[in-house]
Amino acid sequence: MDNRLFMYTLVNKLLLAASETMQPLPDGRTLLERIIEGLSDRVLDQFEKDLYPLGNDPVDWARAWIRLLSRQGFVVEEHYEFEEIGDNIEVRIFNGSCSYREYCRQADREGLLFVCPRMQSIKWIISKNTGPHKVVPRDMIHDHYCVAIIASLLQSKE
Repeated sequence: MDNRLFMYTLVNKLLLAASETMQPLPDGRTLLERIIEGLSDRVLDQFEKDLYPLGNDPVDWARAWIRLLSRQGFVVEEHYEFEEIGDNIEVRIFNGSCSYREYCRQADREGLLFVCPRMQSIKWIISKNTGPHKVVPRDMIHDHYCVAIIASLLQSKE
């Protein structure tokens, strides 16, 4: 097993252990979301100079975040699609290259608490820069893609 593959395996096992540990807690989902957001925040601290949104709309921040992660070799930018739906964004991730795929599938098989790290980190960068949002899963842990809505928690501007 090469070093990179081993590192991805460790990250997936860590998320599985966190899911299993937090599942019985009343606020376990919130804690797991915060762990993922804390990780995202630390990554941003290290690579913030590489974050270039093309505007200040939520979709601009989402695209900039994925571009940053892609430049680091952690995601494939072309595997992400963003569609604006009013104040919300539909995110479609073609998951063949997702480094969290093992976590997602095993958590699903074992009935563990599950928070998609990709969707949560996209929600986090949007919320950090444009106001509160939430992840609304639509079609997660699918064979070829995952879909969620990143929904604004603010009143519509219209």
